[in-house]
Amino acid sequence: MKKLFALFVCLSLLAFAYAFAPKEETPAAAKTAFAAKFPTAQKVKWSIEKPGEYEVEFTDNKIESSALFDAAGKLLETEFEIKEGDLPQAAKATIAKDFAGYKLDEIEKSTDAKGVVAYEMEAAKGKVKLELCFDANGKLVSKDPVKKE
Repeated sequence: MKKLFALFVCLSLLAFAYAFAPKEETPAAAKTAFAAKFPTAQKVKWSIEKPGEYEVEFTDNKIESSALFDAAGKLLETEFEIKEGDLPQAAKATIAKDFAGYKLDEIEKSTDAKGVVAYEMEAAKGKVKLELCFDANGKLVSKDPVKKE
């Protein structure tokens, strides 16, 4: 009985310590930079992409978007949902030729900190699911199987 009680006390202390352990917060610099860059954003949700990088998902003018900031508030990348018709003509031609019958989903235009633009999307046909990436000119740069989360 004493062992059981001691175990209960230890587990309770461990649970209490975990519950009140400091959580990594989004730095104020990132939040301030976001508010300045996207003042009309709605439905804002922050998360940690990886240590030192903070992703914010939001809606701006009814467009689902995301942005990636570092702890100092530097914008690292933006992604905006687009329609298939907004893809470069070369990308549309490649999709029509090499991915006929595939259903496209989550079509996004991304821009990194250096201004490099890419178009990313998921393409599905039956059990085959791919992540496609095109450069700004519409050239296919990668075709990878979708990773299961």
